[in-house]
Amino acid sequence: MTNTEDFRRYSYSADAAYALKAFDVSRGSQAPAYAPGTKKSFRVRENSTKKSMAQLLYEQKIGFVKIVKIMVTAALSVAMLFGVLYNYVQKNELTHEISNLETQLSIAQSENTRINSELDALVSMSMIDQYAVEKLGMTKMRSNQIMYIDVSQYKQKRLAAAQLLSQSTQKEQNHKEVSSK
Repeated sequence: MTNTEDFRRYSYSADAAYALKAFDVSRGSQAPAYAPGTKKSFRVRENSTKKSMAQLLYEQKIGFVKIVKIMVTAALSVAMLFGVLYNYVQKNELTHEISNLETQLSIAQSENTRINSELDALVSMSMIDQYAVEKLGMTKMRSNQIMYIDVSQYKQKRLAAAQLLSQSTQKEQNHKEVSSK
């Protein structure tokens, strides 16, 4: 279902006369006519009252205080501006220093990795075997070179020696006690 306003919208969109009516510049009766006013002239009037010397000095002091306040405010503003700029400069320098140190750290870490890999290559078993055979003239052990030791006999001999030693020290202590009495 269509609405009649839909047809009006489509019919006015192609009508050039309708578009020109939107730019009508004629004034209606509701708008007042523009009438330029007369320019006001400015006159300089002289102040007929005279101020005393005390009033003049008081006004000078007030003016001087205002000037000092303005100068102090300006000086503080300039000092704060330079403080902020100085902080930015310090921050920038520290940032550059940090980035340089981080770069040096990454270089040192890569160097450490390289040196560790070289060390691992030098300490490998095949490199140790090769060094022992070529430089030191060593050979691999053969089965006939292996000799087994019975540890139980060694322990018995060691225990017997320790008992003899302890007996001899007890005899000496007893002998010292008897001779001292």
